[in-house]
Amino acid sequence: MPSRSVLRWLDGRGWLVLSGAGASAGEADSSEIRARALGRAAADGAAAVVYLGEVSRADALLDDIEDLGAPSGYLVDIISEDDETIRNRLTEASVIVVAGASSGSMAYSTLLGAAIDGIRAAYENGAIILVEGSASGAFGAYILDADGSVSAGLGWLLDALILPGVASIGQSALPALNVYPEAVGIGIGSGSALALGGGGEVEIWGARRVSVALGSAYRGGQTG
Repeated sequence: MPSRSVLRWLDGRGWLVLSGAGASAGEADSSEIRARALGRAAADGAAAVVYLGEVSRADALLDDIEDLGAPSGYLVDIISEDDETIRNRLTEASVIVVAGASSGSMAYSTLLGAAIDGIRAAYENGAIILVEGSASGAFGAYILDADGSVSAGLGWLLDALILPGVASIGQSALPALNVYPEAVGIGIGSGSALALGGGGEVEIWGARRVSVALGSAYRGGQTG
């Protein structure tokens, strides 16, 4: 399991890139992060898009990644396609872009099953997984819901509560961090991304608006 300081994430040969800018954000913000993700991918691989919102809006994202140099791009419809097709189309991609979620909870419930299985298989094989906007919130251990409650996330970042679109995490995550003292809150602002590599690499891309808040166990000096 790769780790750096208080961050721990899933084993794999690929990169997990969590971006605070969604497909609905300014394209200048999104495109810079996308270009860097594509630059890390295998030159001969394809880019798969998993769009969790209105599918018709995925065309602009596909056009953008192709303009940025993706050798080929295709949409994986995780709602209507069968499980085997979903897994196969995701597993074979060298880049997977997940975008269009209205909330972390929505992304969590939509991705569960064949979609997240295929995404994880691709990541383990060396793919770049770029998660944009609200969907990033689903990849931590916890999700902060709109009503202030906390629910389970996909757990790719252990003990993490991810707040996309929040440049300075400040007080935003403290109620949840007090309930879950071992948790680490991560704020990722628009135009910024947290990139985690399989070799333990941690990089901040774009505007570098990424902040961290520690749960009460860390604040009390107890990290284990």
